[in-house]
Amino acid sequence: MTFNATPFITSRSNKFAITENRIKNIFWYVVECYNILLNDRVIYSKSWCEANTRYHFEDYLKMEFVDNYLIKNKSIIQNRISVLEEINFSYEIVKRFTDSEGIEGSDKIDIYINKLGLQNLWKDDDEHIYLAIECKRINQLSDCSKYISDIQKFCDRNYKHIRIPFEGMLAFIEDKSISHERISNEVNERLINNDYITTTSYLTKENVNSTFDGGYRSVHGKKFENKATFSIFHLLFDYSSHISN
Repeated sequence: MTFNATPFITSRSNKFAITENRIKNIFWYVVECYNILLNDRVIYSKSWCEANTRYHFEDYLKMEFVDNYLIKNKSIIQNRISVLEEINFSYEIVKRFTDSEGIEGSDKIDIYINKLGLQNLWKDDDEHIYLAIECKRINQLSDCSKYISDIQKFCDRNYKHIRIPFEGMLAFIEDKSISHERISNEVNERLINNDYITTTSYLTKENVNSTFDGGYRSVHGKKFENKATFSIFHLLFDYSSHISN
């Protein structure tokens, strides 16, 4: 009996295409929220955070963005794409993974986005189908080493449940002298010289939202699952005018 692989290939292709479209809409919305933040002219004080909270400043920025922008403005994306009417934004959700040595651990996800309306495509529980966005502060170019470490985590970690082949990274740029172009170039240089991370496409401009020119996309290979490739969408946000000492 001859097996016709065409239906399987078509189904897989459609699943990835629909998922990618959904993810692109979410990143479009994240930028819309960033634009609202810019218009609000909000200022985040490092000294206030240190005196009045137990948070690391990076976590404080992340939680403020989720609570005051991603959650509060959901009607924008719900009106744009109705299937995301139940979309959910959270932070510091923990998921289980296995490392390269087979040891299980906990992964704290900076920004966790689920209720993507993809459970029928991916044939899994809705809670296990989500988009993860990792966040990093960048005060100087050397901070790109920490940024690279999150890319490596995406490659290394074999999650216990399904992980869609799209990830996100968000940079809070705190120094106005450091442009997103300089950061993307620095990250690419470090990826070129990194023998451990498999990169099939370095950071290139991605038109996430027509109002924003700090969007990029890269493609990497996992260390498991037959070295399956996945995309990372990078949003390099200029926070330099919104942070005080």
